Amino acid sequence: MKRNPPLFSLLLLAATGIFNACVTADDSFGTGLVPDDQKPRVHVYTITDLPVYTATLDSIQTIAVTATACLFGSINVAPFGTMNANAIFRMYPAAVDHSFGEQPVFTSALLTLIISGHKTADDDQQNIVQNIRLHHLSKTLSYDSTYYNTSISINDCEPTPVNLPGITYNGGDTLEIPLTSAFGNHLLNASATDMDSLLHFYERFKGLMLSVDAQPDGTPGGRLNQLDVSYAMLTLNYKNDAGNDTSFYYYGDYSLMFSAYQHSSSVLANYATPPPTPAPMIYFESLAGVKPVIDLTTIKDSILTLLQTSHWRPDQLVINSAELTFTVKMDATQYLSNFPATLTLCSSDTTDGQLTYSIISDVNTNETFGGALNRSLQCYTFNIAQYLQQLITEEQAGGITSPVQFYLFPTTTVSDSYGYTYTLLDNLSYSYGELLGAGSAAPVKLNLVYTILY
Repeated sequence: MKRNPPLFSLLLLAATGIFNACVTADDSFGTGLVPDDQKPRVHVYTITDLPVYTATLDSIQTIAVTATACLFGSINVAPFGTMNANAIFRMYPAAVDHSFGEQPVFTSALLTLIISGHKTADDDQQNIVQNIRLHHLSKTLSYDSTYYNTSISINDCEPTPVNLPGITYNGGDTLEIPLTSAFGNHLLNASATDMDSLLHFYERFKGLMLSVDAQPDGTPGGRLNQLDVSYAMLTLNYKNDAGNDTSFYYYGDYSLMFSAYQHSSSVLANYATPPPTPAPMIYFESLAGVKPVIDLTTIKDSILTLLQTSHWRPDQLVINSAELTFTVKMDATQYLSNFPATLTLCSSDTTDGQLTYSIISDVNTNETFGGALNRSLQCYTFNIAQYLQQLITEEQAGGITSPVQFYLFPTTTVSDSYGYTYTLLDNLSYSYGELLGAGSAAPVKLNLVYTILY
């Protein structure tokens, strides 16, 4: 092996050290090209005491798209008062073209219902006794408008109940309702035309309304019951022409069932045109009850004023985060368990001729939208960054076309068979509570994080 002489190695080491010492880094390239006052920076801006009001709703869709269920019962909680729910559903015959014979004789009829859930004002109301009323509808159900909470009332029913008198329910898993001979004979008298198709059957047997006695005003308590229509069964017992005991069955039609709601919480609403002075308390009740309402125009105008004061153009603004926070009022009368797990912002929409409430687009486009109840901080927070950016862009383009008025609605998340999840309005669960408003210890506020581009 050939080795370098020691002297050559020392000279090489020295030369390398000299070469390294001669190389210096010049990091001044670009200095001064971007003035300090034009370098992009992150800014924070907080808007406090935002005006939020309590508003009533004209109507909401009450078909539970996430379940084959509807509600019946009555509940009273302060300060919302009494809420009544009536279950509306249809039954279909086990077989078409069925004939009961020339002279069938009614024996008995029983409607069996499976109760899949409850909501009570207090734990001691789980097994209270509720008087049951079952009415035959006189109004044909359809999808065009009847699945809205204000579309069906007791005036759309036959006046005489079809259940035997004295039927009560105390919160069990099964509710059995014996039916009157008058209604049983009404079923037995169906003609061949009535039984040859569901269309003709539903023209004669339009459906049922299940309700209970209303909880008295000013008397806290009550229970709401969740009925799973997919398990409903009506058994009609009769003697046929030969005198033999015979049974015929009807099953729950869960393709068209919904709930009819009556709320007394509208007395809490203060939203009007023009808007009054905002109150320090905001009220929320699910289903068709009162809802907090906020106009994002106030936030948009505040941001534009900030830009004008700072001599920035709106097209320079990039909104990184815009967290809108509602704080829960907590005292001895309120429990977090009564609040919904998640809330979202919804705008009203009448473009198709019917009033609906659409979820803000940020729910599906912004992964950090939020909306869940923060139990430790006792608040709801929504990141509406994308939507605010859209409003400001529309303002500069000649006028806002997107909705600016939003209501707080509870949501639920469902998954399909492909593993995709969807956020939908929860129109089956009953929840309620009070939020802090303007002038309170923790009013509604917006924390804006933004960048200005030059």
